[in-house]
Amino acid sequence: MCGNENIGINSDAVPIPLDRLYRLYWRVALVLVPSMIPALYFGGWALRVATASFGLSMAALFPLRRRIPRLSVLIHAGLAYSTAIIELILPASAVITVLPPSEWQPALAIFATIGIYSLAMYGGLPVAAISFAAALVILSSHFLANLPILIALALGAAAGIAVRAAIGELVESRDLLRRHALTDPLTELGNRRAMENEYLRYRATAKRRSVSMFLSLWDLDNLKQINDVEGHVQGDATLLNFAGVLQSVLRQNDAVFRIGGDEFCCLHLGLSDGASIIDRVRRIFPSVSVGFRECANLTLNDALLQVDKLMYDDKRRRHGRNEGDQLTP
Repeated sequence: MCGNENIGINSDAVPIPLDRLYRLYWRVALVLVPSMIPALYFGGWALRVATASFGLSMAALFPLRRRIPRLSVLIHAGLAYSTAIIELILPASAVITVLPPSEWQPALAIFATIGIYSLAMYGGLPVAAISFAAALVILSSHFLANLPILIALALGAAAGIAVRAAIGELVESRDLLRRHALTDPLTELGNRRAMENEYLRYRATAKRRSVSMFLSLWDLDNLKQINDVEGHVQGDATLLNFAGVLQSVLRQNDAVFRIGGDEFCCLHLGLSDGASIIDRVRRIFPSVSVGFRECANLTLNDALLQVDKLMYDDKRRRHGRNEGDQLTP
């Protein structure tokens, strides 16, 4: 995986940080479980059915919360919301008889508002629109009397959509900052920090699959001369050219990074040696020195120290011992 893919960033930004918000939903739902006892004891048939459906659907969906997190939340919240709306149009005797409607209807309206807020936040505008349209149809028989409830539901849906949008913007900003922190701005390859992250992942993969892992370090031989003679614009063009060469030559699962001014580093899984890669790169870009080292059992710092020495040994061999002796790693 060459280029930006090697830094482990998902370019498809999710609208909300799903894992945490899904856990929050189920925690809130669990807090409501104790209220089921008085509802089952004092409620009429409709409240008992709604309470039982709330508890049974939670029992069925809670174990599935990790496999189908969004769907499980939407089903549970949708069921709770719809039963609350239906209860608002039923006779008082079907809901609860120990309290007058003036006391339990506002509580039921609040519960429905929380429900549509949850549906809007987790499901977005389409789910919010369908939920409000359903309430509008159900409550339309007594439209004026139910107008305050409909206004509360509309506000709840709007709040859920607004919170969803705000969280989405925060997530996008976080991903953008993360991408900038892990990406070289010129070549758009991963930087040194990105390589540190990927090195651990590659090493774990190598051990798990029992395959080799190589680290290669590439150093452009004449970049300083190009910058001094032709200017930094041409130097940048040379860096971009070499980055493109590496990406075109290396395999799909190789990771490419720019870790310094003229230094590039690559991670390779399953190689026997680096001779074929070196040959293909130098056919296109001859003026580069390289060190290759198997490193599955080394820390990144140790691997870099060893591959750096190999790279400078290669530079000395290619450019002559006298010139090479002046080169210090």
